[in-house]
Amino acid sequence: MSQNSFVNGLNRRNFLGKLACCGCAAAGFVSDSRVAGQDRKLAPVRKSVNQILDEDIERLPLSERPKAADHSLVAISGTPRERGRSYGRRFAEEIRQFLKNEIYDAFAAADAKPERLLRYAGACLKPIRRLSPTILDEMEGMAEGAGLRVEEFVLLTLHEQLWHKGVLPSESHCTAAAVAPPTTVDGNTYVAQSWDWMSRVYGKSQMLRWERREGPSVLSYSYPGLWIGAGLNSAGIALCWTSGQSESKPQLVAELPTYVLLTHLLYQPTLEAVVEEARRAEHAGWFTFVMADAEGHLLNLEGSPEKIAVERHRGSLARAYYGSREMTRTAPGEAVDFHARCRRMMELIENKKGQIDLAALQGFYADHRSTLHGKSKSAICMHFGTLDAMVFNTTRREASISRGPGCLGHWQRFTMESKRSKE
Repeated sequence: MSQNSFVNGLNRRNFLGKLACCGCAAAGFVSDSRVAGQDRKLAPVRKSVNQILDEDIERLPLSERPKAADHSLVAISGTPRERGRSYGRRFAEEIRQFLKNEIYDAFAAADAKPERLLRYAGACLKPIRRLSPTILDEMEGMAEGAGLRVEEFVLLTLHEQLWHKGVLPSESHCTAAAVAPPTTVDGNTYVAQSWDWMSRVYGKSQMLRWERREGPSVLSYSYPGLWIGAGLNSAGIALCWTSGQSESKPQLVAELPTYVLLTHLLYQPTLEAVVEEARRAEHAGWFTFVMADAEGHLLNLEGSPEKIAVERHRGSLARAYYGSREMTRTAPGEAVDFHARCRRMMELIENKKGQIDLAALQGFYADHRSTLHGKSKSAICMHFGTLDAMVFNTTRREASISRGPGCLGHWQRFTMESKRSKE
């Protein structure tokens, strides 16, 4: 079967119709009116992520958060294939469990057979190869090391796109920010974010030092199978991000995984190269990347399957979902209607303008002030909904990572030279 015939086949009633009934991210695949009606009948008994997060914030003390060890740092080195094999061997058990829980089990209720998902992932190999043969080589090595098929690693990197196939809750993703002189008082440039994700994966994040011979190395915040979720490279470029909004029900198409794109961008030596490579990407999902380099240049890249928007900023930048004029369709001279958490982060930055250092930025991610803007709440810290927070110092090539939300104040420091477990 060709890639195109397979992708078209994914829209058939016997697959996506069943996915529509699933109480997971795939619920937005509805293409059959009869099944869509069944899905509406189920809707009243399902809780949205917003409701769950609100209950977590309001009812559950943080003392009830499951215990999790501090972040450790593992260094992975060698050729692309060698790095992949080392990573796959080192985290084989965790990767298999993450794949089972977050991909296969999530779709089991919809009777989505693994082979159907794997054929979809296989259709996405061509865009990955076209953008970065190096990353594909790494992924093939990871599959070898973990004893999995390369399509299974592709499925993991498609996690963000699969999430978008459902109804994306308005407060389920992260808040990202960047600040540079003269907004900072210490001369440093910082890129930061909260990691607001599924509470069940709390404690599974890992710090990696991805040591590359062919280009900049990367100090990354990772999850099993997602070896770079956010990070800082040795050239002084950092990337944090949050999701974008999808205005229509997405369809499964052969596409570039968002996690592959952000990894490729962190492999670049300059922001100019980042922009050039981002514009080569096609169908890479819905995202807003907040980036900076060591010289204090700030960059916002926002993408949808149709286009990439590029904005350059000075001094400060904040995002929670789309915020560029192009992606929000805001005319020149009109005010952008930012998400409530983006507005709150902008307010925090403005109130400390010219006085911001690492401690101040860490404090922003402990913010609990919650006001309502439309249907969105403004608090940056979401307690159980925030798994960790991170601040990357592009000037000093350092990372500060919290275990748990920023309000716990439990931060660790990592550098390109930090002591680590070597692979």
